[in-house]
Amino acid sequence: MIAVVFLVAITITAGTVLWTLSLSFPPPTTYVTYVAHAGLKVPAWGDPTDCIPVGWPPTPKATWSAAERSAATIDCNGSPPVGNFSVMNATEITFTSVTPSNLQLANVQFEFICHNSTNTTVLVGGSLAAMTWFPGSTTSPPPNAPHLGWCGNFHAGGFGGGAFGTLYNRLGLFVPIQHNVNVLAPGDTFILYVHTPGSIYDPACGPQGGPDCDDYHGAPPWCFSIPGACEIKILSTTGSGGLLADIQIYSISGANQ
Repeated sequence: MIAVVFLVAITITAGTVLWTLSLSFPPPTTYVTYVAHAGLKVPAWGDPTDCIPVGWPPTPKATWSAAERSAATIDCNGSPPVGNFSVMNATEITFTSVTPSNLQLANVQFEFICHNSTNTTVLVGGSLAAMTWFPGSTTSPPPNAPHLGWCGNFHAGGFGGGAFGTLYNRLGLFVPIQHNVNVLAPGDTFILYVHTPGSIYDPACGPQGGPDCDDYHGAPPWCFSIPGACEIKILSTTGSGGLLADIQIYSISGANQ
């Protein structure tokens, strides 16, 4: 009888210990890897004011004929557009791995941050899901598409539509490797324009240049020439959140400048 009670006691004790020592595995860590390609040339997509219709010379819009305006509506505002866009210097940031594989674009935040001696500003910030509009994907950007703000003392948002009226795609745009897919995947790319003096319309930016003189695109040049001046932060906004990547713009300057 004593032996039976002792055996039961051992069984209960062992069961209790086993339950206490059961392992609790943490959720998968969220992280990404990427590679940056500098010194590229990319058309200034998404800006019909930086486009001329096929077969027409680069002249001020104020001098365009009705036929030229009609052609521009088709060539430069179409989906996809087929007009001749200014070619910009660019750096492409391509994701090479993503964990977990179901990381939603809506839960990945892109922030372009500028630093100077007096303050820190956010040039643009928004989810990758809100920055996926590009020519040929939809006819217009999503309603929550972010707009450009300040980069140090430079008011980028004042170009192309008044105070803070300039959409993110004057700085860059996110191009997923597969359209209509809502998760971040290897091969997805963010194209970052570098402001390049000279565009199709720059020679025409005189008294008759009109709105074509607003052709500001890309990150300010000093971001690529001054260490620590500008950075891109990629953050996860789901679960415990956290920093996925901190990309120093100076470190990916390559042959852009």
